[in-house]
Amino acid sequence: MPKKIMHIVNGDAFGDKLRASGIDGEILVWRESLYEGPIGMQMSDSALLSMRASYMSNRYGVPEDTFKSQTIQQEAKLGTLTDVDEVVLWFEHDLYDQLMLCYLLSRIADFSQPSFRLSLICIDRFPGVDPFYGLGQLSVDQILHLHGTELPVSEKQHAIACKVWRAYSASEPLPMASLLEEDLSALPFLKKALEVHLARFPSMQNGLSAIQQLTLELIRDDEVLILSLFQSLTEQLSHYGLGDLQFFGILDGLWHCEYPLVQVLGGDKLPKYNESWPAQFENVRVKITELGKLILTDKQDHVCLNGIEEWIGGVHLVGKQGIWRRNAVTTGFVRL
Repeated sequence: MPKKIMHIVNGDAFGDKLRASGIDGEILVWRESLYEGPIGMQMSDSALLSMRASYMSNRYGVPEDTFKSQTIQQEAKLGTLTDVDEVVLWFEHDLYDQLMLCYLLSRIADFSQPSFRLSLICIDRFPGVDPFYGLGQLSVDQILHLHGTELPVSEKQHAIACKVWRAYSASEPLPMASLLEEDLSALPFLKKALEVHLARFPSMQNGLSAIQQLTLELIRDDEVLILSLFQSLTEQLSHYGLGDLQFFGILDGLWHCEYPLVQVLGGDKLPKYNESWPAQFENVRVKITELGKLILTDKQDHVCLNGIEEWIGGVHLVGKQGIWRRNAVTTGFVRL
């Protein structure tokens, strides 16, 4: 009887190419963005799922029923892994993928005695692909060359993934900050990804996350085409795995707040889920406001002025005071 193989991959672009390669096995595309929204230990928990569906609907326009049904289907598929002989995980180095990887390894670690062989392909580069952003860039021939390089997942990797998911789900950032002091080298791209995760918290200095800070720096001196801004951010922040919807969400938060830090010129709204980009969208520009310049130079504070309502892992940041913040100099955390 032929072996039953399940490939779990990080997105449809790569999933389609893997399918076209003819490599044997079923493909499960993991679409749940664990990078954002409310997070918990068990992502299929009904209360948590409703919270996440509401978040994704409000922020990106994803229909709540669509989000719930996709998540439930994915989680149910994990339950069928006991019926296969081998599971191959295909992931990348960035935060988006490393969180998926840790969640999946922590879920699989819950299986009492898995009957399947579990292996992993996880890369941050590929010969001839420069700059390398992700597996979706690879051609079918390149995927075929990568096939067969997978390595068995070790007990150490399982243990680290479980620790990471507990820390990521925690209601304060201190467990994750402490975890970064431990040896995470069994998953070689994890430490950098988690450092990037902690940089998502607002700074003590001006209330900006690292992404918001860089966004304002890139438009400090002149108006910038919105798509050029997105390209610059993805190049300089490749460890985030930032998608266009996430970028639009970040930009929208700087624009549609009580005291705007940016202005978007040439459009009245940014694209959301399943929306086509408007005509002439490539001509839309972004500029910094005078307040944005003051915040960028630490003379004003974004959170104190505009407040915050955001989930970073299991940490819910809401309001203008008593917010977990990172010290951009020492990387410690305090409530301000």
